[in-house]
Amino acid sequence: MAHPVRVLPEAGAVPGGGIDCSRGGGVPAAAGRALRGFWALILPTSCVGCGRHDTSLCRPCRRTLRRATVRPFRAEAGAGSLPLRDPDGPGSGTGAPGDDDAGGGFEPLPVVAAGIYRGVVARALLAFKNAGHTDLARPLAAALGGALLAACSDLPAGPCLLVPVPTRGRSLRRRGYDPLGLLLDGLRRRGELPAGSRLARPVGHRHPGVRAGGRPAGIPWFPSARRGGQKGLGRRGRQENVAGSMRVRRRYRGRLEGVQCLVVDDVLTTGATLAEVVRALRAEGAAVAGAVVLAATPPPSGAELAYSEFRRNRRGEG
Repeated sequence: MAHPVRVLPEAGAVPGGGIDCSRGGGVPAAAGRALRGFWALILPTSCVGCGRHDTSLCRPCRRTLRRATVRPFRAEAGAGSLPLRDPDGPGSGTGAPGDDDAGGGFEPLPVVAAGIYRGVVARALLAFKNAGHTDLARPLAAALGGALLAACSDLPAGPCLLVPVPTRGRSLRRRGYDPLGLLLDGLRRRGELPAGSRLARPVGHRHPGVRAGGRPAGIPWFPSARRGGQKGLGRRGRQENVAGSMRVRRRYRGRLEGVQCLVVDDVLTTGATLAEVVRALRAEGAAVAGAVVLAATPPPSGAELAYSEFRRNRRGEG
């Protein structure tokens, strides 16, 4: 049974979509204050950043979130499970750590992140995903939109398909909504997606008891995904959990050959989930140019060390 979704009014709004009358004086001001007080009474909340009462994200924390996501950055160096960059894709051989390696053959898929998964960014994203704070969609969508613009600016001119990582059915039923889909659909409705891009959902989960080929080398066959998703798993566990678990939906088969794609997710940890989506798309001939995430977890021992481990694993040295 899906949990009820908590939608709290934005600052300056009142329940039911009315106009806040408190900016004036007299009876309208009193009515506005009474309505806001009643709303806070029946749905008490506090700022996810600092704990201030009666708002999901106060103005200072909103500014902090904006500052933390205003400069998107390349985040693939700390994710050791990412697939390799398409050698024929745009920008191959440039702009990523390790270009000085022979042939540049161990470059991971480029990933652009809006911010680092910590502080108010992490708390806002967790509240949005797991606590029903859908009123945080606008500031989070703005951060994701900036990362999408940054990623698309590095691609050659032409159409680009934005492919979100699909949510699991049980997660959708538990939350009652798709967090990533809510952000992307909001950007699409407001005309804030990058020019020339189009949102589509060609990738879905297989039935929990069915897996396909294409799992990473050395990863054993698992008949079904672990319940509870990826949280709490290490890099190898995340690979095992998603290997072969996704496929291109029937209506998109045969229609993705040569189509330039960007995969979109909320959080980048090891890159195992992104790798599975990329595998499914490339199996249909899609040209996956990179990925975009709202936040990336900081590598535990520094990006360069994580990237060195990535190269050793790809070469079979580790």
